[in-house]
Amino acid sequence: MEHVAESAIDDVVRGAVHFGSGGGGDPYLAQQLLVAAVRRHGPIPLGTAGELDPDALVLPVVSGGTPHTLVEKAHSTAEAETLRKAVEARAGRECAAVLPIQLGSVNVAVPLTVAAELGLPCLDLDLMRRTLPSIDLTLLRLAGFSASPITVVGGSGIVAEFSQGTDAVLGELVRAVLPPLGLVALISAYRVTAGDCARLGAVGSISECARIGAALAEAGTDAYLRACGGRLVCTGTVAEVLQHSSDGWPRGVVSLDTPAGFVRIDFQNENLIVSREGTVLATVPDLIGVADADTGALTQTVDLVAGQEVHVIASPVDDRWHTPEGHAAAGPRAFGYAVDPVRFDGSTPLAGVR
Repeated sequence: MEHVAESAIDDVVRGAVHFGSGGGGDPYLAQQLLVAAVRRHGPIPLGTAGELDPDALVLPVVSGGTPHTLVEKAHSTAEAETLRKAVEARAGRECAAVLPIQLGSVNVAVPLTVAAELGLPCLDLDLMRRTLPSIDLTLLRLAGFSASPITVVGGSGIVAEFSQGTDAVLGELVRAVLPPLGLVALISAYRVTAGDCARLGAVGSISECARIGAALAEAGTDAYLRACGGRLVCTGTVAEVLQHSSDGWPRGVVSLDTPAGFVRIDFQNENLIVSREGTVLATVPDLIGVADADTGALTQTVDLVAGQEVHVIASPVDDRWHTPEGHAAAGPRAFGYAVDPVRFDGSTPLAGVR
């Protein structure tokens, strides 16, 4: 895939919903952002790290804050330009390309849109290979890089920069400045070169979204399961959705009535644990998606409604998340659950599912 044209947008966004694992923001908003960007600037060029000078500086980009706020307050060209200028001023050189930090519908669309607005290519890779809720939860961080320096640009043009402290402290500082900025901001983190990206090896992210999205467009779930290497965990009816968002981020539990008993999905932004009557079936860091049984469309967990018939699907992530360091950063215990990771195994059918 050499560019994102308007004809590819629906597939890219559908596939990005897969990597959102039940979160990742409103796919309709992502689709509208990309359509507007392509109509203003033409197809958005995709590049590879190997095409650039290894020392070339790249601009990591992520939309920070609560996804529902972005619906009312989309990022502007001015924010993109301010972010670029701040990063370049700190580094003392120009950026050669935009780098998505994570996948998920909004955070695929936003870096692509920023690239279009700035007249830069967007690298066809990302730093997470899925969606996770904190800017320091990346494969780059697992490789020993610090998330600093972090630059945050609000809609009013306010710039906040953080470079001192542990990544955990810096993450808390970023979250602390988001409410005064209106709960949404454009963020860059890490100091990354094209050579760093090439060594990371997480290539083809946006192309992968397009490939999986095309499979999702087909009728039924079989093509999607083949495309993502996933497995049907269970099929059931949504009995109850309990959620709260006192800190601005959705958290809660979904209960499903299935032929094999009640199934529970715990989520915090993304789906984290699937269990059936005390037996854990799948966990983060693997991807856990919920698809409408009638349409096959993947659904954000917060949009599920009682009485809806759904499929629960588990699919694998980058192997680096299944190291001791990866589990410590993004396993169930990292989110406050006293549960050990249960790794996806596509070769082992689950008992009592349909």
